[in-house]
Amino acid sequence: MAGALEGIRVLDCTQIIAGPLGASLLAEMGADVVKIEPLEGEPWRLQAEFVPKESRGYMAHNRGKRGIAIDLKHPATDSIRRKLIAWADVLITNYRPGVPEQLKIDYASAKAIRPDIIYCEGTAFGKEGPYAQLRGYDIIAQSMSGLTALNQNVNQRGLPQPIAFAPADVLTGTVMAWAVTAALFHRSRTGEGQAINASLLHTALWVQGAAQEIPALDFEPRRERLDALDAARERGAGITEIYAERRKWTPELSGNIYYRHYKTKDSYIAVGCLGPGPRERFRSALGIYDARYDPGFTGSAVEVGEALVEQCEAIFLTRTSEDWLEYLQRADVACGPFRFIDELGNDPQVVANGYFTEYEHSLFGTVRGTAPVATMHGSPTRIQRASPMLGEHTDEVMAELGLDAAAIARLRECRAIG
Repeated sequence: MAGALEGIRVLDCTQIIAGPLGASLLAEMGADVVKIEPLEGEPWRLQAEFVPKESRGYMAHNRGKRGIAIDLKHPATDSIRRKLIAWADVLITNYRPGVPEQLKIDYASAKAIRPDIIYCEGTAFGKEGPYAQLRGYDIIAQSMSGLTALNQNVNQRGLPQPIAFAPADVLTGTVMAWAVTAALFHRSRTGEGQAINASLLHTALWVQGAAQEIPALDFEPRRERLDALDAARERGAGITEIYAERRKWTPELSGNIYYRHYKTKDSYIAVGCLGPGPRERFRSALGIYDARYDPGFTGSAVEVGEALVEQCEAIFLTRTSEDWLEYLQRADVACGPFRFIDELGNDPQVVANGYFTEYEHSLFGTVRGTAPVATMHGSPTRIQRASPMLGEHTDEVMAELGLDAAAIARLRECRAIG
């Protein structure tokens, strides 16, 4: 059976994580994705290379694509650029605003060649405003948006610790793919293409439930928090002190026993109890009493919570992780072991659901990675191919555009393609 996007052609002019991941997701739905790279390779290919021109990050975010190396600034490639845009149903970019215009792969240029094209642009901070023209990456979007501060993590040097898996990048790539599929559906009904905009900063704001404000209720607490923050910065307070001070507005964080990790006799486990029923089952399983949930409670939530944390931590140290998981699962308490990704290859749950799969790479032979993240039975998702080597499909794609071997050789000789 064909994938849902079989027959859809995507021109991928993106780099690093967000844009490449979005285009890769479209490839897993069946689209024919051609990735454009500069002759030296895109930056993510060159980040932490384990052999020249190959990195694991690049391989992970560029599966399923054909790859061509081309210098879009070279005058000899102007006609090729036009042919590629005419070929494409979808054009994806994630340069700083202004760069697509320089390369003539902006929406206006693309629409002039193909009026019904779907143009998806990802930026760091959005196309308007004082930061629009600045370079930006996931770590900056996390920091600017409050996402880094959300979990109040501090590294060994006492500095704010961002979330490690690049959530702004990964989720923006997912948003881009989601929006493209909606735009394709819209075009199928109306014949109209359109421009799509997504940004790392917007995604990092959206993903935080705490960004939801109710002005009638939140004005005074927000002003207090901002005043305290200004005062802390004025006296030169470190981030650990600032985080500790802000916890008074979220006392539940000081006494969180229901949604966290615990150290056991031999390792760690996670428990997740949200809502009255799950919390009651957790208390019953551990034989503890939480006065904070008594209707007439008037004491200090922080003091009670901190005492409960010490009590629960001591209890969990009395058994192994395996014992606790078996016991808590029988009590219908949500829990799971703490693992490193290296341990998951033979995990029975992962294996049973086929969450890892193997596919062939032109240079490395059989490689293993996560399977397509969505399973679709009527229009199956699949990894069409591994990530391309630099310029692996240049000749193939040029021939499809109508260039003969002599023309391709001339372009390569003048360093217009690689």
